[in-house]
Parts: sequence; structure tokens; C-alpha cells
Amino acid sequence: MPPTTEPVLLEGSFDPTSVEYLADPYSHLAGLRAQGPCVVDADRDLWYLLGSDVVQAGLSRIVRGHHRGPDRMVHFPDNPFAADGPGHAGPRRIIAPTFSNREVQQFRDRAQEIVDDVLAEHGGGGDLGVVETLGFVLPYTLTCDLLGIPDVENREDLRVWTWHSLQLIDPFLSEERIQEYLASAAQLAGHLRDVIEWKHDHLGDDLLSLIIRTADEGEVMQPEQVVPYVHTLYLAGMHTTVNQTALSLHALLTRPEQWELLVAERDRLDLAVEELLRFESTAQFMRRTAEEDVDLGEVVVPQGAEVVCWIASANRDERRWGPDAAAFDITRPDAKQHLAFGNGAHVCIGSWLARLELQVVLGTIAARFPNSSIPEQDLVWESSFIRGPEELVVRLVP
Repeated sequence: MPPTTEPVLLEGSFDPTSVEYLADPYSHLAGLRAQGPCVVDADRDLWYLLGSDVVQAGLSRIVRGHHRGPDRMVHFPDNPFAADGPGHAGPRRIIAPTFSNREVQQFRDRAQEIVDDVLAEHGGGGDLGVVETLGFVLPYTLTCDLLGIPDVENREDLRVWTWHSLQLIDPFLSEERIQEYLASAAQLAGHLRDVIEWKHDHLGDDLLSLIIRTADEGEVMQPEQVVPYVHTLYLAGMHTTVNQTALSLHALLTRPEQWELLVAERDRLDLAVEELLRFESTAQFMRRTAEEDVDLGEVVVPQGAEVVCWIASANRDERRWGPDAAAFDITRPDAKQHLAFGNGAHVCIGSWLARLELQVVLGTIAARFPNSSIPEQDLVWESSFIRGPEELVVRLVP
């Protein structure tokens, strides 16, 4: 283990909200990482974990805690997924079996059906708006199927509310954005209360019924925790895969040699998905709060420190991945060791479902539209937290 070192103070400017950063966060993070595995931004009073080892340790050993300032999750109090210890582990176990690799495979046919329906209108090829037409529809529909809830007429409102609520995790938001997103979170909370009230009268053999029944028993979790619990499932299920789908197609189709290799050898699909998750992680970072001094091996994070664990940096750390860390290579044998889904007790519970969705989308397009490409377009990047273009047009060519 490397000796414990002092963190370094940030040198130069660092603005993760700038247009330049959002277009290419990785070069900026590489610059930070060159300063050290842990860099302290004194102006923002944030500790940045950047090296692979310290990010991995930070994700597993620093608790979620409570961030400074006004409560951004005021509409979803006492969320088990934001807790630590038994308050998190017990409620998590309720749904863990449903999201095991073995169990999520039963959704493969349904995922394929959804993708087939979308692509049926593009049988001869043509331009596909990935985010709007496919990226959101697939995880949204599967989330509804899993929870046992009907589609809604105001799907677009729901999409905005969930996106804004997810962004509240971002420590770099302006006060104006925080207030705007809190208003959306209030709308989402009202919607979820209506959904859960409806579900109480329509219990069945589905995930939301299981959550409600368990909460009503009052041993593992309480009834008032159902709304924040389902809130987390909505956010994770409806947006991360949306962005990862667009990022993945962009990475592949802007590197023709990698796309052609996947088309020619589709048995590489599983490993290609892992490399895509490493190379372009949609969840760029996770936040933690040190409730006590935490020795991460290379650095000691002091009690009270607000920490940003930069997954995007760790997944391209040259000390971990070698001199070609910034290269995209679907033959990379250890790609699955990425941190795209986090690490430790709070590792993403839906990771196997996300992998399945990506496998179905990429495998289907590679098989049916092997000559696809990315037409010239100006991509718009909005979030430093959840990376992904607002829209990505792919030109499907059989």
C-alpha cells in the first residue's frame, strides 16, 4: 500500500459547469489527476478523489452522510438508499433478488420486444433520435413493468421531474437551478404518492407490491419510506441507461474500427459493454461525507469533509489501466473492473439490468444496421453529474 500522503490544493481553475468541461470532462480530470490522487478545492470546500484506488476506497468506506446546506431531498425524507448500515441494508435486501444477474435475464425478451417496436419504423434505415425515440422508452417501460404500474399520459412531465430530481445530487448547481429542481422534485413526490395510493388498491405479483407489503409490516422499513424508496428506483431506472445508451453508440460509431470489430464478432458484445461503461460512465461521480477521519491508504480524509468520488477519473486512471487508459478498446480483458456502478454497500443495485438493456440495444443495431454512422451534429451537454447528450442522431444503415 502506498504511504499516506497529504492532499494537494487545487492549482489553476476548475469549472465543471463550463461548456468546455462538459464537452470533454476527461482532459480536465486528467489535469486534476496529474496534481495528485486527492485534490482539495478550497474555494468550494470540496475534496476530489481522482485516483482509482482512492475512489474505490472512498465509495466503499466513506458513508453517504448529510451534505452541508439546505436539504435538497426535503421531498423524500428518510430514504433508505441514502442511509448507511442496517437502515440501508435491510430495505435494499427487499428487492436485491429481483436484480440479480440470473433474475434480470427474464426481462431480455421484453427488452428485445421494446427495441424491436421502436426500430420497426426504421426497417429500411434512416435517422434515429436515440435519446427521445429509444433511450428513454426502453428503461421507462421496463421500470413500469418491474414495478407493476401503468404508463401515464404525462410521460414527458415525469421525464423532466425525474431528471431534475436526479440533478439535485450535483454539488456544482447554482442556487437558481437548485430551486428549479426542488420544484420538480415536489411535483415528482406528488406523482409518486398518487401512484402508491393507486397501487395499494391494485396489489399484485410485482416489485412495488412487494415494497408496499413489506413497509406495511413495519419491520424492515416503514410506510412513510415507500415514496423516497420508489423515488430512487425511478431516478436510477429512467435516466442513467438513457444516457449510457447514447454515450455507448456515440463511442462506438465515432470509432469505426471498434464498431466494425463488434459487427464482425458479436460474441464480443458483453465485453464491449463493460469497456463502454469504463470509457464513458454516465454517472461521473458520487458524493460522500466523512463523518469521521477515514484513511484511504493514500490519503486521510478528515471528519466533516465533503467528498466527490470522481468515477470518470478513476476509470481512466493511467496507474490502474496503463498508458492506453484514455483509449477505447472493446478487447480490453479487464474492462469489467470499472467503477461505473460504484463500489461497496451502495453499488448500483440495477447494474445487471442496465447491462442487459445495453446489450440488447447495441446487439440489435449491430445485427440489423451494421453500416450505421453518426451524421454531423452539434451535441449539447448539460450535466456534469450524469453525462450524456440531450439528443444523439444515429443514421441507421442496414
